[in-house]
Amino acid sequence: MKKAATFLNEKVALRGGHVWLVSEDLGRRWGEIPARPSQIWLQGGTERVGQVMLDAYEVTKDVYYLDAARKAADALVFGQHPLGGWHYFIDFDPAGTPDWYETDASRFRWGYEEYRHYYGNATFDDRVTPDAAMFLLRFYRLTHEAAYREPVLKALNFVLAAQYPNGAWPQRFPLRYEFAHDGLPDYTAFYTLNDGAMLAIVELLYDAYETLGDARYFESVRRGVDALLALQGPDDQAAWAEQHGPNMRPIAARTHEPAGYVVRESYMSILMLEEFYLRTGDARYLAPVPRCLDWFDRINREAAAAKYPAPRYWEPVTNKPVYVVRTQELTAEGYGKYIWTTDPAKARCDGQPCKADGKPVVDVAHMRAQYAALAALTTPKARAARLAEMKTRRSRMPRGNEKAADVIAALDARGAWVTDGNVVQRANASTEAEQREVVRGISTGIFASRMETLIAALKTGTP
Repeated sequence: MKKAATFLNEKVALRGGHVWLVSEDLGRRWGEIPARPSQIWLQGGTERVGQVMLDAYEVTKDVYYLDAARKAADALVFGQHPLGGWHYFIDFDPAGTPDWYETDASRFRWGYEEYRHYYGNATFDDRVTPDAAMFLLRFYRLTHEAAYREPVLKALNFVLAAQYPNGAWPQRFPLRYEFAHDGLPDYTAFYTLNDGAMLAIVELLYDAYETLGDARYFESVRRGVDALLALQGPDDQAAWAEQHGPNMRPIAARTHEPAGYVVRESYMSILMLEEFYLRTGDARYLAPVPRCLDWFDRINREAAAAKYPAPRYWEPVTNKPVYVVRTQELTAEGYGKYIWTTDPAKARCDGQPCKADGKPVVDVAHMRAQYAALAALTTPKARAARLAEMKTRRSRMPRGNEKAADVIAALDARGAWVTDGNVVQRANASTEAEQREVVRGISTGIFASRMETLIAALKTGTP
């Protein structure tokens, strides 16, 4: 464990920060997209390694891990937006970032539209700001080092400042509206649930309230879950969307994100409502759950009856499946064009017509049982016990499923876990090249997962 941590932190890291993947020879670096030599990444990069270093320190008491976590914290503090949030990455050569956007980051034929414009603000997308803040908060809670108090408070104030009067949050803040493209308005100010953004904010605010005792953080959560009540769809579509517009209804965002109700963000909304019920005992926050479960039942029935492939989106009002399909056309800038269609025959999976597998879209029975169990907790003591049980279960949940002995055996002589099959992206808007590339390298995600496996083995005494 120490050998792996030493190699990653001393040979791979940049000023205490990390990207997602580095090639075996350490010559190439990637975050969500190819990284500049001067960049480190969030989104499960720097802040995740920092958390793992704290996990290792707590189980071993070896200050090496604490020092490594401190370096990660320092890297995050360096890259913190003046108002308190973070972008997807931190560039130690910020003067070169705008040009890099023009020449590299914006040149992907499919997807990654968030890199087509450099806003200069911070994001909640992909849990970026909340996860960075949660790591700094944990580091401060563990060490009480005064230097980290101000960055933590600044991050929390950023979250409070970004919250709309109705309780929802945008994707990015401070608000910007200038990047309208492909006939769509700038989506970053919409009320955003997509990719766990709001769920992560709520988790951060609970953590902050329990650590610092400031009632503003809990009140912010209350306003957030109140927004969920208002954003829920009508009775026959009582679900949520990835993002909602000013009229509180689903709205399109990027060109591959049509307006529609979705399963993933609806499930996340249920989790937020159920937890807030456990914390408050207010049944208002449980009431939306069975209505959403009814919609899950509806899409299961309709998908089975029509034998259509499971989509990501369901059209408001009609509840028809909506498929996002790549075309052979390109825009003048070289970007690929998508179409949105409710015709299942036009849906494509890996370039071939999608096929319905006959399976339910959602496992509703499990969620109904969970809802019934929570609704039966009518006393504060019972709800507190369930909440404590949930927290314990989360903290014990290892991310890797490898055995500790196999993890140790996979370490090379340098102390690196080198793996094949790492899929990365390469800019191809102006070429005929495939956008995806498979490389051999050192994955930060695999490092973190394997470290967690070893840490769990130390905790439990089982190999």
